[in-house]
Amino acid sequence: MRLFGLLALHPGAEFPLEAAASLAGEPLVPVRQQLEVLDRAGLITQAAPGRYRIPDAFRAPSAESARKNATEADHALARLVCWYLHTADWLGYVLTPCDAYDLETEVLPGVAPRPFDQPEPALAWWEAERATILSIVRTAAHAGLHGLAWRMSAVLRAVYAHRNAFDDWREVGAIGAASAVADGDLAGQALAAESLGDLCAQTCRLREAESHHRHALEIRRRLGDRYGQARSLNALGLLRLRQRRLREARTHFEDSSLIFAELDDTAHWLAVSGANEAEALIELDRAAEAAHILGEIVEVFDHFHDRSCQGHALVLRARAQRAQGDLISARACIDAAVVIAATAGNRMWRGSWLLEFGHVQRAAGQSAEALEAYRRAADLHCEFGDRSGEAVALAAAAETHREQGRAEEAVTLHRAAEAVHRDLGDRWHQGLSLVGMGKALASLQRLPQARTQWQHALTALAAFTDPPATKLRREIQVTLTYLQGH
Repeated sequence: MRLFGLLALHPGAEFPLEAAASLAGEPLVPVRQQLEVLDRAGLITQAAPGRYRIPDAFRAPSAESARKNATEADHALARLVCWYLHTADWLGYVLTPCDAYDLETEVLPGVAPRPFDQPEPALAWWEAERATILSIVRTAAHAGLHGLAWRMSAVLRAVYAHRNAFDDWREVGAIGAASAVADGDLAGQALAAESLGDLCAQTCRLREAESHHRHALEIRRRLGDRYGQARSLNALGLLRLRQRRLREARTHFEDSSLIFAELDDTAHWLAVSGANEAEALIELDRAAEAAHILGEIVEVFDHFHDRSCQGHALVLRARAQRAQGDLISARACIDAAVVIAATAGNRMWRGSWLLEFGHVQRAAGQSAEALEAYRRAADLHCEFGDRSGEAVALAAAAETHREQGRAEEAVTLHRAAEAVHRDLGDRWHQGLSLVGMGKALASLQRLPQARTQWQHALTALAAFTDPPATKLRREIQVTLTYLQGH
């Protein structure tokens, strides 16, 4: 049977009915009937409703049969990769509609991608096919289907980014970058570089992230791609924000916004760059300006049904309102953000936004509730491999313990957080943990140890020149000078 020979071209341990139909280039009904015949003959087994497996003993004979007609096998493999590509495209538009890649490649004849209209079936398909998707991308690149391979990487980037699927993203992103070069597609190379830059940024490899994003920006300037340039400038601004080079971050965000403002249909991206600039303003202790900007931006994201960005903007607005002492408004914003995360079933968002939830509770004197929020945030960040977020949550819990008079617990948690930040090269948060550790040690009357931590903090914070950082260093120096006289 022709179909049996083609099935071995599927690189996964299991394959769905639609993938088999794509290999054959035939409609679902006759392919299902053929699969039932193969199942009764014991040549394949049904692993689950609509999913099948070739026993290992028959895989080699099946592959040998497929190779007898190399042209047919090549066409079948192209159809299979095309099916996964366009089904993954549906996945992206359902799970990350405002961050999805605009796939313009046509569906090959004989291919009927699986559509999704709700997140639940899309997520179920992704979980069932995650391992196979990796194999499909590898197979496509190995077979020279480089245009399909890099587009698979582009389509999956947002899904990986929004769900912290770092291992999958790392492999697919690397293959996509190599395939874009092999395909000679400069726009694809820029997309691949942007994807790798985002991956490096989310895994705290900021120097590598900058190299990738600058490469993407260079290509986009060469192509005259203004939209792409604005995206790259926004990404570079986010890196500067992570590095606490706040003035440079604002400049990148402003330059990005200026380009987006020149283009059509960029209201969503204008809101994204505006929210990022608002975050820089919060870090610069200009919370009132940030709160004003964010009030309008939350509405924009709501209009576009972008729950990720809407939740993030609500968190930023809560930060700005908390900084101004408006805890009632801050609580309303952070409650709304946590509801968005719960409704979406996104544990990664929940872990990130619970940090601000804890800060608001702590500011309101609800220490026990704040500690519980920090504990859950730390656990979720640990679950998703975000060591930086976990350490920030530990440091926040440490400060809460210190405020409650439990300085020993505070020292232990600050020490753990400081070690992680030091390992990641995050000098700002390392410095904050050292400052907090010094305060906890001082409350235990261990002043020589406190002085040592504050001196280390001055070293860690030396590179930061923004006003809040300068103010913090001055406070440390005054404290050290005072202690020298006692």
